[in-house]
Amino acid sequence: MDKFEEKIDELNQMSEEDKNSALNQMNEDCICPICPTYNECAKEADELLFCVTGKSKTCITKERGCLCPTCPFAQEYKIGVKYNFYCTRGTELEQR
Repeated sequence: MDKFEEKIDELNQMSEEDKNSALNQMNEDCICPICPTYNECAKEADELLFCVTGKSKTCITKERGCLCPTCPFAQEYKIGVKYNFYCTRGTELEQR
């Protein structure tokens, strides 16, 4: 199990309240809003952290560039290089 899988496992073992709190904290470092693919609809829907939460529900449909490999969260957990475009393709684990 790699560091990212351990983090997801840790999140999955939390209560819903604690998990939401942890995700909100992780959102603070999320660089999705500066990505070329991110759009106004995703901003209004408060969609972030696609590597963990999954692809955009309805907002992001076109890939216009990907900053996932440069994200501090992705770098910390060594993700985003082999799999990316989480906003359109799904979480790191889904793509694996």
